[in-house]
Parts: sequence; structure tokens; C-alpha cells
Amino acid sequence: MASRRDFVVVSCGRLASALIAIASIRIMTTLLSPKDYGVYALLTSFQAFAGLFLISPVGQHINRHTHAWWDEGSLLQRLTKYNRYILAVSFFISLPVAVWWQQSQANTGNDHLQLAIAAGVSVGAIVYLGTWNLTLVPILNLLGFRIRSVVWTIMPLVVGILFSTLFVVKYHSAVAWIFGQAIGAALGGIGSWLFLRHYHAESMMHSKQSDVAVFLLDKQTIVKFCLPLAVATGFMWLQNTGYRFVVGGVWGVKDLGILVVGLGISAQLWGIIESMAMQFLGPYLYRHITGSNSDVQSGQAISDYMNSLVPVYAVFAGFNAVCGAAILTVLTDARYHVAAPFVIFGAMIEFARATTNLWSNAAQAKRRTVGVMLPYGLGAAVVWAGAIGASHFNTGLTGLSIVLVVAGIVTCGSMIVIMQRLLPISINVPRLAIGLSVMVACFAAAIIVPLRFAGMYQNLFFLLSGGLVTGLLIASLLWRNFSLTRLLSTSLRSN
Repeated sequence: MASRRDFVVVSCGRLASALIAIASIRIMTTLLSPKDYGVYALLTSFQAFAGLFLISPVGQHINRHTHAWWDEGSLLQRLTKYNRYILAVSFFISLPVAVWWQQSQANTGNDHLQLAIAAGVSVGAIVYLGTWNLTLVPILNLLGFRIRSVVWTIMPLVVGILFSTLFVVKYHSAVAWIFGQAIGAALGGIGSWLFLRHYHAESMMHSKQSDVAVFLLDKQTIVKFCLPLAVATGFMWLQNTGYRFVVGGVWGVKDLGILVVGLGISAQLWGIIESMAMQFLGPYLYRHITGSNSDVQSGQAISDYMNSLVPVYAVFAGFNAVCGAAILTVLTDARYHVAAPFVIFGAMIEFARATTNLWSNAAQAKRRTVGVMLPYGLGAAVVWAGAIGASHFNTGLTGLSIVLVVAGIVTCGSMIVIMQRLLPISINVPRLAIGLSVMVACFAAAIIVPLRFAGMYQNLFFLLSGGLVTGLLIASLLWRNFSLTRLLSTSLRSN
């Protein structure tokens, strides 16, 4: 069965990506001090602003229409128009990065002007090259080119980590790491583009090309889809990333480095499972939405997507919390082991964020992205009010972490209420109850009786055992899951 083959391909790809990500974390925390890691966190905050606020709305518009544009033969032509926009955004974001570095890092040496320029160029490069990599490789996956998608996912990671390591060993800077990542991203973008262009040329060889001009965006799309989504993703940046500047200013970049490593470990783990879910199931969701003729059909597709993933996410959140300290011990240098509590907070934050993202698909299906503005706006307000309160009352990073969890819950709750009004989404209550029960029990155990082991081998054995139990639980939730079966019952491309 094709879907089983695809699942094996995607799973192997995600396993390889996970191993590379683990190596990356270990190398970064070994080569970069907590202070340098804090600087890296702030530089990537600029990258995240460009990605979320300026690029993501257009990227989601592209994802939404990838299948239709590919079927009509206009996808690559539209993407060439996208290039000018990405170039402009990359140049725009490099300027504030250079100014920020000049103002905040001026005491790092006499050559701080050159370093400021290098910082701006590095962030501009990773925004431009990383955007193409994160656009073209998922397009391969959306169109059903699974193996090539996996290849062009893994190769840039390997190349990026190699160049980043070499650069950091030589220059001892967070900027050096970002330059290495940009080189890897360039490889993925170029390789994916060349394949798509070659396949497109062959498939259209005997087809008559239309002379009608095509556009990436029209006024209605910008006003009704992209602008509301940009506002929402701007709030998302304020909630999930922007607070780092407050932490760096109040508690210092060293403490910021510790916090970001703890929360980032959970984010990396969730990036793996979310990417795997999106790579395997996302294309089927978009194909169903593209072909739907009514709200009932769109609602059914999103319901199937939700019922397949939310219980799985809940079980994974429990694993993340219970094994947090062991994961930190295995993946990071000893200087970062004090971040163990933040891994548990990160598991809570990531579960709320991932669940929110699943629900927000209803807004994209209806093309009413204005609906996602309020939830992220509320979340951002909670985070910034809480950050100011944590600073004023001196509750430290633990207090701020609690604020981030509360903000995630507020965002998720409000998103559920609003999305239910857009589309008829039904929840498989028994499966969800099983997942949530496991999650609550694991969080309680992680907080009340946290398990910590001194040796590397004990931690590895604990992680393997926990991973096996988690895998069995997830498999049981997916076994004979009629929502999953219905979701997979479509073809991804027509040619």
C-alpha cells in the first residue's frame, strides 16, 4: 500500500533528521557557552520575526494552492515571483540586526562594526536561503515525491552542521554557526528546485503552455488572507520568541541561553514529531481541502487530521515531561544541565502550541485567517504582561516559564472556540481522553517524583525504555483509526 510505503520513507527520514538534530544540539552546547547561546537565541529571534510575520503568510498561501497550481502547470512560474519578495525581506531584516549588534554587543572587541555587518548578513542569508529550503522541500513532499523530499531534507542538515562546526571552531561565535546553516539551506533549496524544474519540463513536454499571465498574489488574497495571517503570526512571534529580548535585558544573555536550551530541547523534539506528522499527513489534508465542495467536507478532513494527531501529541508530551532531565543529560554539555525544569515547561508549551496549530487549519480551509488573530493576540498580551510582572516581582525564569504555559493554554482555548464556529469539527472523545490521561499522569509524575540518573548509560536506557512505551501507546491510538484511514483515501497529484 502506497501510504504504508510513504510512512516508512517519512519515518526513516525523520529518524535520520532526529539523529542529526541531536548531534547538532550536542555540538552547539559543547562549542558555545551559555552566553554565546543566548546571543544565538536573539539572532534567531530576528530570523523568526522575518519568517513568521513577513514570509509565513505568503508561504501558507503557496501551500494552500500547491496542488492546484501544479496541476495547471503554473507553480514554478509563480515561485519565481516569490523570489523578489524573499530577497526584499532578507535585506530588510539584516539592517536592524546590524544596528542591534552595534548597540548591544559593542564591548566584544574593536572590530565590532565588522561583526555587526557579519551578524546582519548572516541573518539575511539564513532568511533567504532557509526560506527557499523550507518552501521547496515541503513542496516535494506535498506533491508525493517522498524519497526526494527526504533526501533534500537530510543532506542540507548534514552539510549545515559540518560547516557550522568548522566555522564555530575557527571563529567561536554564534554568527559563525548561522553562516554554516545558511550553506546547508542553500543546498536543499537548489537541489529541490532543479528536480522540480526537470520533472515539470518532462511532464509538460507534450502539453500546450498557456500564455495567460499568472500572479502569486492578488489584492483580495493579500487583504483577506495574508494580512490577517501576518498580524496573527506577529502576535505569535511576540508570544513565543519576542520575550527573549526582555530576558536578555533583565536577566542577561547567559540566563537566556540556559532558558532557551531547556525550552529548545522540547521544541526540537516537537519539531521532529510535528514535521513527521506534517510530512506524512499534511499533503493529504491539503489535497482534501483543495478538492472539497462544502464546509462539511472541509470540516470532516480537519476532524480526521485532528483525531489522528491530538491524542498522539498528548502521549508524546507526557514522554517529553517524564524524560526531560534524561534528554538534557544526553543531549547537552554539563553547563546546561541546570535547565532540566525548563524542559518540562517546554513540553507543556509545545503541546499547547502544536494543538493550536492543528485547530488553526480551519481558518485556512475557510480562507478566513482573521479568525486566528485574537487567540495569538491574547497569548502575546499574557506573555508580555507576565514578563513585566515577573521582572517587577523578581520571580525569575521559573515565574516567566509559568507565564508562557498559561499563555499557551489561553491561546489554545480561544482558538478552539473560534475555529468551532468556522467549521463543523468533531472530536473522537474516547481516543482523546486516553491521550490526555496519559499526559496528565506523566506531568504529575515529572513534577512530584522527577526521575534523574547520574550516568550516561542509565539515561540512555531510560530514554529507550520510555520511547518504546510511548511508541506502543501511539501505535495503539493509530491502530484501526477510521479518521486516519479516511484521511489517507486520496491521491496526492494528478500527473
